[in-house]
Amino acid sequence: MKIKLSILQYLHLDKTYSFLTAKNVKIVLEYFKLLDVHDQMAINDIQFYTFMHHVTNLNKSRIYKVFDMLDVDGSGQIDFDEFYLLVCILISIQDKEEKQFIYRHSRTVFELLDEDGSQSISAEEFGTFGFLFNFYGDAVNEIFKHFDVSGDQALDYKEFKMFAMACIDRQNEIDRQKREKIEKQKQLIEEKQKRKQALIQAGNCRGDFIEGVVDTFSRCNVM
Repeated sequence: MKIKLSILQYLHLDKTYSFLTAKNVKIVLEYFKLLDVHDQMAINDIQFYTFMHHVTNLNKSRIYKVFDMLDVDGSGQIDFDEFYLLVCILISIQDKEEKQFIYRHSRTVFELLDEDGSQSISAEEFGTFGFLFNFYGDAVNEIFKHFDVSGDQALDYKEFKMFAMACIDRQNEIDRQKREKIEKQKQLIEEKQKRKQALIQAGNCRGDFIEGVVDTFSRCNVM
């Protein structure tokens, strides 16, 4: 799933707890009220689709899957708490911090993916709803290969928590590699600038030398 340019680009989660600040929560609430044209502090599936179509690249089928996932009480509506959770997930994806979000809110994410309330996430459930966190086909298979300790083709909460911890470890490794890459690029730029400066200085010295030779030669001719 990709996030389109929208109001979300101005919102970011707290780096430590993966929550919005009070100021940003107020912004999200005002936005929610704009969507809630019936003034019920809840939005229906059509309003939800309009929002998701505007901010993501998900197709209609997947947007309604997300709606069903969030509509845990089957009311046919999404209240603000559920909408707030969705916005936090979308922002985490926008900022490429979804693994951090999963780690910080592993129980909430687990309950979201556990569609049938069985206290475990089947491979089918992960495959059906994993797209919300950008987990697809091979990635889902790898998750179950490494974290389905019991071998029952389902992740209980302990197994999912292990997966969440591995997510953050992997994210930290990715962040470390990015920092090293940026530092390496910075060093290459600095070295290139130094070489350029050295060439300029060498050119200036050569010019001064030639100018001196010419000046000396001119004086000899005059004498």
